[in-house]
Amino acid sequence: MRRETDIILLLLFLGLMSCKQEDKSLTFGTVEYYPSFLWVDSSVTTVTKTFDFDFSQDAKDDGSYAEFQFVDNDGKPIPTTVMQVAIDGKEIENNRFRVESDVASKELTFTFSPEAEDGTHQGYLKLVAHRLDRLDSQPLEPAQQVDAFQWTLNYDKQMNPLAEVLMWLGIALVSALMLWFILVRGIVYDYIKVGSIRITDSYYSQRRIKGARQVVFTNKSVKQSALSRIFTGRIIYEVNPVWTTPVIFEPTSRGEVKMRRTDKYTIDPYDFKLRKGEEYTLINEDTKERIILSIY
Repeated sequence: MRRETDIILLLLFLGLMSCKQEDKSLTFGTVEYYPSFLWVDSSVTTVTKTFDFDFSQDAKDDGSYAEFQFVDNDGKPIPTTVMQVAIDGKEIENNRFRVESDVASKELTFTFSPEAEDGTHQGYLKLVAHRLDRLDSQPLEPAQQVDAFQWTLNYDKQMNPLAEVLMWLGIALVSALMLWFILVRGIVYDYIKVGSIRITDSYYSQRRIKGARQVVFTNKSVKQSALSRIFTGRIIYEVNPVWTTPVIFEPTSRGEVKMRRTDKYTIDPYDFKLRKGEEYTLINEDTKERIILSIY
């Protein structure tokens, strides 16, 4: 009569037993992965576990062996295009490996392909071929396939750290811009709410000034930068040789118009703000030239 042979399968994770004996369910850990982005290469953090095998002396004398394969919950082999298992640093075909009776342990490394689904992966370590009479305390029939235990492995697909930093910087920038345009800019700068300014003497000009931050009368051509216009508001420039020095009109806190004080020009009648429909005379103190304007 042939001697009874058996194998006891022990799984040690980082030197600690984590096997739930009552349901033979084992959690391997988490494989972490992020893709390449710009100059930062992709990275994968694998999970490595040591499987210890304890064959009985009879099994060793008989030259027994066991072949195992990682399968999903439906018993289908886990394709290597989803999860790849390596033993002692070498990838194994079809995630199937053979253990001879003289082997005491094997180091298995788990990883996932970038296309694998993020989250929890689960299945069984199935005994698919053997020359054994028992697996642990379970009698085996010839060619019988059994589940040694259920395994769980998590796959955490992360964002590339550079992409994540840039994303958060982008969010911070967009938030700051929204805060500036929605709230802060209106506090820092006032804007003109009256409609237009008209000059009737010593030359004629009419400019729509509603919504502007400033109106500048000057004899030199000036162009406001796009960034200044976007972030601070529009400045209207009226260019004419009559202006020997710039004259600036600004909004009051209520959006009306006032003239910024200058040593070269006086305004008559003098007022803190220019009233709509009233005519004003600007006098150049150097040339005594008079310029008549009105706000409406």
